[in-house]
Amino acid sequence: MRGAVARPRLLSALDARVLLVTAPAGYGKTTALAEAAAARPGPVAWLTLDSDDADPLVLAASLSLAVQALPGGARPGDALGTGASPRRVAGLVADVLDDCGALLVLDEAQSLSGTPGADLLAELLAPGEGRVALLSRTALDLPDLTRLEVSGDAARLSAAELAFTPAEIAALFAAQGLTLSGAEIRAAHAATEGWPIAVRFLTQAAAQGRVTLADLADLEGGDAPLGTLFTYLAQEVLGPLDPALRGLLTRSSVFEELIPALLEDALNEPRSRTLLETLAGSGTFLTRAGEDTYRAHPLLRAHLRGLLPPAEAREIAGRGAAFFERTGRLRRALAAHLLAGNVARAATLLAGRGGAWLAQGRVTLVDRSLARLPRSDWMPTLHALAGDALRLASRYDEARAEYALAEPLERALGEVRLALDTVQPEQAWSPLDAAAALIGEDRQAELRRLRAENLLNAGQLAEAVALEPELRGGARYALRSGDLDAALARALALADGETGGARAAQNHREGLLLASFLHAARGEVQDAGACARRGLSEGERLESPFVQSLALARLGHAQQAAGDFAAARESYDAALRQAQPVTGRLRVEPLMGLAALAGRAGDVDRAQALTAEARGQTGGDSYMAGLLILTSALGLAQGPQAAQAVPGLQEAAALFQACGDAFGQAAAALALFALDAGPADQAAGAVAAYPFLLGLPSLLAPVATRAGRAALLARLGEAHPGARPALTGAARLLGYAVVPDPADTPGFEVRVQVLGRVAVTREDGRVREWGRAKARDLLALLAVHPAGLPREAAQEALFPDADPGVGERNFRVTLHALGQVLEEGARSGVFLERGDWLRLRPGADLHVDLAAAWARLEQAAGTPGRLDALLGLPPALADVDLEDVAREAERYAAALPEALAAEADVALALARPDRAALAAGRALSLDPAHEPAARALMRAQHALGRGAAAGRVYVALTAALADLGLKPLPETQVLWQALSGARS
Repeated sequence: MRGAVARPRLLSALDARVLLVTAPAGYGKTTALAEAAAARPGPVAWLTLDSDDADPLVLAASLSLAVQALPGGARPGDALGTGASPRRVAGLVADVLDDCGALLVLDEAQSLSGTPGADLLAELLAPGEGRVALLSRTALDLPDLTRLEVSGDAARLSAAELAFTPAEIAALFAAQGLTLSGAEIRAAHAATEGWPIAVRFLTQAAAQGRVTLADLADLEGGDAPLGTLFTYLAQEVLGPLDPALRGLLTRSSVFEELIPALLEDALNEPRSRTLLETLAGSGTFLTRAGEDTYRAHPLLRAHLRGLLPPAEAREIAGRGAAFFERTGRLRRALAAHLLAGNVARAATLLAGRGGAWLAQGRVTLVDRSLARLPRSDWMPTLHALAGDALRLASRYDEARAEYALAEPLERALGEVRLALDTVQPEQAWSPLDAAAALIGEDRQAELRRLRAENLLNAGQLAEAVALEPELRGGARYALRSGDLDAALARALALADGETGGARAAQNHREGLLLASFLHAARGEVQDAGACARRGLSEGERLESPFVQSLALARLGHAQQAAGDFAAARESYDAALRQAQPVTGRLRVEPLMGLAALAGRAGDVDRAQALTAEARGQTGGDSYMAGLLILTSALGLAQGPQAAQAVPGLQEAAALFQACGDAFGQAAAALALFALDAGPADQAAGAVAAYPFLLGLPSLLAPVATRAGRAALLARLGEAHPGARPALTGAARLLGYAVVPDPADTPGFEVRVQVLGRVAVTREDGRVREWGRAKARDLLALLAVHPAGLPREAAQEALFPDADPGVGERNFRVTLHALGQVLEEGARSGVFLERGDWLRLRPGADLHVDLAAAWARLEQAAGTPGRLDALLGLPPALADVDLEDVAREAERYAAALPEALAAEADVALALARPDRAALAAGRALSLDPAHEPAARALMRAQHALGRGAAAGRVYVALTAALADLGLKPLPETQVLWQALSGARS
């Protein structure tokens, strides 16, 4: 069809020598294999089986015809014509596949299950260079397949792998010119469950305007208008069924989950268990959902329910509702009562149990159930319940309208919860007072907790814990009081219980999003970004625009802390767009981030305007006001208008002091010292308590770069010598053993490269220009002598034929030029030790790639991360015409393939032939005659089922050795004989 979408994730399945694809009709088995086969090298033969192939002789003839067009493919047919047995013909077919490395696809392979023809498959599945793919609607019971799976030679694809992912659904719609929102993508995926034929029909219908995705939001409420798809269902799925099975499927379609006891009761069908088991194993869309529990595809149910006369559907639903109530399945009972038209009983159940279901995160269940009840039958309790459901879905204005129709107490409590969920404490005080006048003694504890949380939101921590001491153990209290270690531990504990399960969104209380902010504040930028992205995915799963907007803002914080300002701006802008229809309070953090970016860029007016706009949305939260002003001021402090930051930092410090937040006060005090506007003792206390404020790229650090923070630490140590021991933690995070002196911290980093080419790069990415060509050679010479060398030796190496006076003068000029390249803007000698002994001084601010490479090369094989690092190393040193550099280049060129070969051996010992092949292949690309690497690669290819590739490795090695006048070692020859013998 027009607008097909490639699915490259399925290609990897063809790496298996034998592939079994099992899925019901419409799952795209044939299409997926055809696309994947077309994308891989090598010929393909295709055979669609039918019931006649159960006869071995017929199957042998079919197989011989299928491979006839392949190289050597006439042999099986010729043998069959001379009376060869079916098994012999199948063996010859396998030989044809092996000889040309072909793929044979056997479609509709369920035709062979339990037949004599299945015996021939053993010949096709024997080890070799050919590949076989079996496509089947039902599970194949073949002992040979189980054995091959255990050995790693066979792989399976099921309906789960063939199903379209949400991303693939979005791509398919986009190919038809339709752009879906996240909610629409999830609705399409939920309705189709990724069933490819359903997705394709739905895409076509939507493109032609015959259906909207809103039609799929609630399939329980009626049929979705997908007539073409339902015709397909009738023909392909229902048509072949026995009438008794089709009748059971049709009459049970009123229920989401099917259990034998239910159908025995509601349908009066004593054979329910047997019929369900038969349906589940017959390639229909009935699957097991647990012990004695089955479920049909939602679209199949929608179609079947449309075939039932309405009166019969209501009668069956009524009997089912009675069964569910007797057995305590009240959610199922509610759905059945609604289908049966028992409005009064459904309303009573919903009023009594809806709150508990919302607490379990079943917001959609309550929302859809309310939508099916006529509003004329709603009682005030249901309006309060509707308000809660809408609030949990971040639909705050609609929730407020429903609360207005509830009883006065529930109206007041609903308004309080709205203010708590949106962190607007000013809006909660009046309804809290109203609730206090109405509430009974039995609910005083509930009201006290609400008031205490509002005090916490307002930044009144002492009052909050005085009213509700348990708040002291929460993540948000720890954050707002400055105990970031405890806050992070508690946030991560919350996050562990959040992802994946049925629940309501917790908005600003989401553990992942709290953890993301804390990681950003602590300078753990990778973790901050990872938590924000996981939180964003969770917000999409929960369909919560609040969580998605906040997650985008937190992602922006992580990106800003990491120095990726363009990405941060994009995230903040996306967060603002997502926040627009939800609540103004959500705009505070993205506006805060944008204000900091504007300050960094020197746009003081914009920074101040954004800060003022955000402050107007804080809703009485003084902690948030302090964080906003601090972050905005830090942006100014790191820009060209740094002096403009001082008033904001002072105001932020006062706000945090009033809130009781030690961390906020510390961050403000350190930034004030950095601007010469605050005392050193307070700044030193801040760094001692929170070393990451200087040691890591914290969102709230006063300086953005590592080298800049190191220079500030050195200045702080000089200003307050007595605090130097307490500052050691920050020094170590920055790469120093002790607090450095200001003279040793230039405020920028330099990277020296001698692998591949000789270059010097500053922290800002600028490549330094060479004043003299000889300065480049001198740098390479110093890099290969990490301990240094005598000045006379360096001079002789660079100017071997010059007169002593001329050589001395030229060397002095060269040394000066190198110093300018390395140290411009820093104290002389900070990177380059001069005098009678010359030496580079690598450390936290000077990085030499050759030294880092040797550190990896000298690690033990198998050290975590070593192989990936070795794979990324350049193949050689720069070409420099100096003997010492040439000797080092030879040593490096020998060490790198040796280290890679050792890593390949470790990977093989750990049963990771894929990693071994990477390592050994890279080693041989550097040294084609490296026998240990060749042996490792041969073993790896053999383990991966690539016997021919192992043979090619041996041939290439033999040729490389022959160029050197050598032959493979005996152990290499023995290995090849063993591997080739196993292959044959």
